[in-house]
Amino acid sequence: MKLDKNIPDEHLHFAKQIWDFLSVKDKLEKADLIFVLCSHDFRVAEYAASLYQKNFASHILFSGGLNFFTKHVFPNSEAESFADCAMERGVPKESIFLEPQSTNTGENIQFSQKLLFDLGFQCDSIIAVQKPSMTLRIQLALQKQWPRPNFLITSPNYSLLESPHSKINLFMIINEIVGDLGRVIAYPKLGFQEETFIPEEISAAYQFLISKGYNLHLVPNR
Repeated sequence: MKLDKNIPDEHLHFAKQIWDFLSVKDKLEKADLIFVLCSHDFRVAEYAASLYQKNFASHILFSGGLNFFTKHVFPNSEAESFADCAMERGVPKESIFLEPQSTNTGENIQFSQKLLFDLGFQCDSIIAVQKPSMTLRIQLALQKQWPRPNFLITSPNYSLLESPHSKINLFMIINEIVGDLGRVIAYPKLGFQEETFIPEEISAAYQFLISKGYNLHLVPNR
């Protein structure tokens, strides 16, 4: 399915508003673990490897199986693919934990908690790494589902217009962030994450983009 389209400036304006709202980044300190919630974007793995090389933590946990999109992108799980990328950048295999079964953010958290418990790996502080536009969702989900240890949230530094890569175009990225905002709105009611205030202009941008056909990643009706 070819979905590469020219995006009107008006659509980009509203998409950038949502991108900026969804993106959070904490000031980093040394931690016990780097927790990578995997995706289709290898820049996240590369960034996690750079944090390891800068001695921000002694271990990296890559969490992610395959979803409807990445099953067409990676031959193995997201976690294994990201780990291979990190090892190519000098992270030793013995410093890597793998959780290759999860298919969504909730499972990333639940399965990773269990893995660390089973390993007896104690953490007082964790750096959580994701794509920029997923960081608010991660922050809110961790506050609800994994309130301890202390989490710092971070991401590689790139903009909405820089977010496409060889596997995904800008049209699909905008669909993705519209869906992510929909989850920020819907998931607190389902008990998946903490609630956050949605400014009126962000709600308006969300409704506008849905009306223009960016509806491929919306929350399924329950």
